[in-house]
Amino acid sequence: MRTTRSKSKLTQSQTTESSTKRNDSKMSCNGKKQKKDQNQWVIIAPDKAIQVDDNDTEDPIFVQLLHPKTDLGAMFMLNSDGTLIYEVTAFKENFRSWFINQTVQQDGSIKMVTPVDPLFLVLPYLRKSDKQMSKFMTLDQIVIDDNYPQCHRLVNCSGLSNLEHCCDVKGDDDLKVYRYNNKKTLSWLQTKVERTATALEENSIHCAAGSQSATFVRSSKGKETSRDDYVRYAAGLISDYLHPDLSKELIQFMGIKEAEKKKESTQNDEKSSEPPAKKAKVAKGSSGSEPEEDYSKYFADKKDKPKAASKLTSGQKALSKVDKTGMRSIASFFSKGAKKK
Repeated sequence: MRTTRSKSKLTQSQTTESSTKRNDSKMSCNGKKQKKDQNQWVIIAPDKAIQVDDNDTEDPIFVQLLHPKTDLGAMFMLNSDGTLIYEVTAFKENFRSWFINQTVQQDGSIKMVTPVDPLFLVLPYLRKSDKQMSKFMTLDQIVIDDNYPQCHRLVNCSGLSNLEHCCDVKGDDDLKVYRYNNKKTLSWLQTKVERTATALEENSIHCAAGSQSATFVRSSKGKETSRDDYVRYAAGLISDYLHPDLSKELIQFMGIKEAEKKKESTQNDEKSSEPPAKKAKVAKGSSGSEPEEDYSKYFADKKDKPKAASKLTSGQKALSKVDKTGMRSIASFFSKGAKKK
């Protein structure tokens, strides 16, 4: 779970797998066509994610792996030596593009790369092996998926050295075997939740029900966030990387209760943050229930009041003085009665 901040910079990243190569053409600003061999994206990534040393044989690579919560494919990124893994999320809007040097990039999305604990990505395979066999197995035998063959790269991630937090381990450094332990996993997840809650509390993040951006908070009076609110919110963040069944077990294990609905208190808080409403003028000597001014009469009088006659021009005034006896109006010539028999 991402509770820390890392230095980021804007960069272009290209996939290294041949299956993503295309022969699409890209129009440059000077009107010339430039062939695009590989997909390009604009990403925001930590320096460690895109740093390539001289000893590295590969560039950072994008892989599709099983998401632990949805059981669907999701995009992840491995650094050049394959020891660190990052989650890739995209923000995309219609009718958006990028200007890169002298070219126009049609895909206007922006991708954000953030570190993720590889143990979350291995948990689905550990739980699956425990249901099927429930015996000690090597990590290579556990992390197997025909739908996502790139999952074997998870074995090399440095974060998997902490597998003893959610598994029973046997063997030595030469050969280790693992078996999933549900109690250890829940205890490890509880530690994750508590650390995340502490980080949220230290940074004064608003996590209470009906929370809002700190930029728009006029007053913090009556809106203090309790420790339970932080823990509840942190559990929700951790649950974004857990299967729903495991998330329910974690909530029961930690005894987290749902937030109580406090409609009256929230309404009072909203009233206290807003300026006081103007009071209606009340006639002296009245009981105080009837206002002095009745604004509904304004609309009623305006509706019943006849429209004032419009002023006549000098030509219209002269025409009104002419004797119109025996004259017929022009409109009468166009009526049905004006037709000759």
